[in-house]
Amino acid sequence: MSVIPRELIDSLTHGPSASKTTQVANMQNYIQELLGSTHHTFLQGSYKNDTAISDINDVDIVAVRLRTYSGTYSPIHATNTVFWDQIFSEIETKLRNQSRYTWNVTRGDKCVCVRGAFNADVVPAVQVGEDHLIDPIVIYSFQDQREKLNLPRTHYKNGVEKHQATDENYKPTVRMFKNWARNHFGEDNSVVSSYNVESLVHGVADSDFYDDRAATFILAGRSILVKLAASNSIPSVCGGENICANWNQGDRNQFHIQLTESVEHALRAYRATTMREAEQNWRAAFNL
Repeated sequence: MSVIPRELIDSLTHGPSASKTTQVANMQNYIQELLGSTHHTFLQGSYKNDTAISDINDVDIVAVRLRTYSGTYSPIHATNTVFWDQIFSEIETKLRNQSRYTWNVTRGDKCVCVRGAFNADVVPAVQVGEDHLIDPIVIYSFQDQREKLNLPRTHYKNGVEKHQATDENYKPTVRMFKNWARNHFGEDNSVVSSYNVESLVHGVADSDFYDDRAATFILAGRSILVKLAASNSIPSVCGGENICANWNQGDRNQFHIQLTESVEHALRAYRATTMREAEQNWRAAFNL
């Protein structure tokens, strides 16, 4: 039986508070109200997938422009052309002209960035098929100057299925690894993105997830290290891409080195016979 203080483990696995979750829902509903009947909005990312860490302060909201189809991926040929600059500008204008919140609106690479007391990245998107409620959708990167397929609802569905298959141990484990990554590499996700962390944990075998969070971190960490060392192709949660394709090799190496060290500290904490030794090593593992 591990003597790692329970509060140290629990602090790494908790999600956002009920009040913060309500705040996110209210913001998404308000943005839908602003955009009106020309758009369908929905949450994606950590909040939607219930893998957000407790003090997260931003949210991803997809805004699908209805009856607007991708010129690259859709078999449906529209009678008129709508350029991505216009699609972004429409959203920017409506967000800037609102009066309920004090926020700053700027354009990012793939999103419209809303910054205030609570932050949101509003991701403009268009349809591929007739049904806007079915994946895939298409987003646009100004940096790459091309459209990209996106599967947010498939990501959500696969996460739900993984959570059920692991006796509801998957999502707390994702939060634990996201906290680990932030504590070691900072909030800017410069070494590994939240998306990649979630994908790495999703690839761990169901049998490596336990109610014992410390044991799960060790087993999942070892599994991730083995896969990173053995392959340059690791699927995302939605299965639509290889996360290593856009993950810098130097950053992957740094991630691998730090996770190796952290798993060793976590194992020492798990095997410790005194609370002091367990706490010291667990804190070292997570840079607490």
